[in-house]
Amino acid sequence: MTIDKLPTLFVPHGGGPCFFMDWNPPDAWDRMAAWLRGVDAMLGVRPKAVLVVSAHWEAPAFTVNTQAAPELLYDYYGFPAHTYELTYPAPGSPQWADQARTLLADAGLPVAT
Repeated sequence: MTIDKLPTLFVPHGGGPCFFMDWNPPDAWDRMAAWLRGVDAMLGVRPKAVLVVSAHWEAPAFTVNTQAAPELLYDYYGFPAHTYELTYPAPGSPQWADQARTLLADAGLPVAT
């Protein structure tokens, strides 16, 4: 498996499901949404996969999600009810997840799946 190297992006976000809530001013997240929609054009290529690294939970080892169809995790609370009904049916990739797990293990880092 060959990996084409693309830049690493840090994508900050607001509290919880920021794009799906009412804000004052109403266009508070429009610039971020437009930027996200243009990432593939900025890169010049549409990525085959996206590795998401999150610090939203603690575990004794780096944990790699290897599911072929992972569910959306709601790791927030206190937001409007409709934000807990959001879905994001993006496919997982057990093959790429295993590659990430192998790279972490080869670097001597504790890793789990």
